[in-house]
Amino acid sequence: MSIEIDFTVAPPTLESISEKREKAVGDRAVYRKKNIRFMIMMACIVIAYGTFMIVTVIPMIAKAEPDWGMITYFFPHFTFAIFWIGNDVHIKKIEKPSKLLDKNIASMTEEEVDKISSVINEKEQPDEIVSYMEQVTAQGRLLLGAEIEAIQKWHNSNKPGEFAKQAS
Repeated sequence: MSIEIDFTVAPPTLESISEKREKAVGDRAVYRKKNIRFMIMMACIVIAYGTFMIVTVIPMIAKAEPDWGMITYFFPHFTFAIFWIGNDVHIKKIEKPSKLLDKNIASMTEEEVDKISSVINEKEQPDEIVSYMEQVTAQGRLLLGAEIEAIQKWHNSNKPGEFAKQAS
């Protein structure tokens, strides 16, 4: 969930920003709970696997029983599969969405207006950006990180006539 910045319309209000930020923080808390549950599940799998290895597989290898030979030989290779699949699931289902939410939460924090002067000189500021910044100031808030990033993207594109939506 990110904030879309369009310099041709009114900036988002403080209420809508705080609603989106609260939703993103709530979603982030859900992913943290999922992360904890996943880690507990992986710990239980590893403990059960380790116990099975100690109780069953290692004695079978020590006895060199022919019936269990191939099973005990290939069973340690399952360790790799357990961690590979577990890590893949963790990255896709928990870690990537969490990082996106962290980035979105960071982009919804207010930044100092001095950061905009490092991007664009006051002489170079187009009328649309100046009016947008005045609307933000009239709302009684500072520019968001997403808004500063959108101004940077717009300024770096060197297309002053193009004011399409700049997604943060």
